[in-house]
Amino acid sequence: MDGPLPRFLFGAEEVIVGSEQALHPAFPLVYNPLTKNNMKKLRYFALSMLAALSLAASAQTTNPNPVTLTLDIHECYVHETMTTTDKTAYYYVSYLEKEIFEEKGYNDDETLASEDKKWFEEMANGYQMDVKDVVQSFCFKGDAAEYQAGLLPDREYVIWYHGVDEEGNTTTEIKRLSFRTKPVQTISNRIKLKAQKTEDGGIFVTCEPDDKNLYYTFGSIAKSNMFDEFTHDELTVRDYMQTGISTQLYDYLANGELNEWFETYANQGDFSITFDKLVAGEEYYIVAAYVDSEGGICSEIATIEIDGKGNPTGINSVKNNTPLVADGVYTLDGTRVGTTLGDVQRGAYIVKFNGRTHKVIKR
Repeated sequence: MDGPLPRFLFGAEEVIVGSEQALHPAFPLVYNPLTKNNMKKLRYFALSMLAALSLAASAQTTNPNPVTLTLDIHECYVHETMTTTDKTAYYYVSYLEKEIFEEKGYNDDETLASEDKKWFEEMANGYQMDVKDVVQSFCFKGDAAEYQAGLLPDREYVIWYHGVDEEGNTTTEIKRLSFRTKPVQTISNRIKLKAQKTEDGGIFVTCEPDDKNLYYTFGSIAKSNMFDEFTHDELTVRDYMQTGISTQLYDYLANGELNEWFETYANQGDFSITFDKLVAGEEYYIVAAYVDSEGGICSEIATIEIDGKGNPTGINSVKNNTPLVADGVYTLDGTRVGTTLGDVQRGAYIVKFNGRTHKVIKR
């Protein structure tokens, strides 16, 4: 039932080329594995690109649903356990953000059953498969367990499930289960970023976490990519980063190797890296933040903004908790480095003069 599935590249971006020391790959939305997990969301948006079909409504039924589904809820994913009294029949399980679920009218059984059948037929058409093969690939038979990843912390979702036949028709009542993912417990630790433009047009970045033992994520974001791939809604920096991380978790969770995600994608300790081959005219964020044991972003996000000419234009690395007790020029961590901007090199500084504090960029 769970054969290999193709992988697609969605809006790939790779600007990390040279590094001064080994760096684990950034949390990308460089790719999204096409799995049973993210196909649940893809069905409602990306499949609109497929050819229009003349579709019949799914058969409606009041047959009892033999499946019992329980959830183990985490910050960025849930684990579903399904038991069924009918070991021979297929059943379908899917999820969607609660807000979108309600906007689509999926609290109505007829609407939801029709849309589920439509999805099976569109998948078959798009992949040149029989509907029966789609049902066998994306549905369950007998007792089963499955992860749903790609979720955001402290958000509401709806899971629904029902029996299906090999034509994609709904064969039992539809059950729905609303849930909210767990919130992340934030920490006060901070990561300090420094940036300098190189002679060949790259950006040399140093990253200094205040706790060398904690895991953190680090990467670059092209601002033009900061939208939901399916709804095309704009995303915040945090949601973009978390979505990329959460999507990556699925394969590791499914293989019982969550710790391997941290070995592959997370970082510990100081490092330096050069970002080069930036696309002319594109604006970027370079970002870093601590992650907890479930992959949730649990700290303030350190950011460097890069303008369309490849210049660092803004740095927000740490909360400055060091009192600025005298006029002068300070680094972002509160170290006094001079009395005028003429005393310092290029970069971001805090300047205090006549009792007023300003954040400035010296170019």
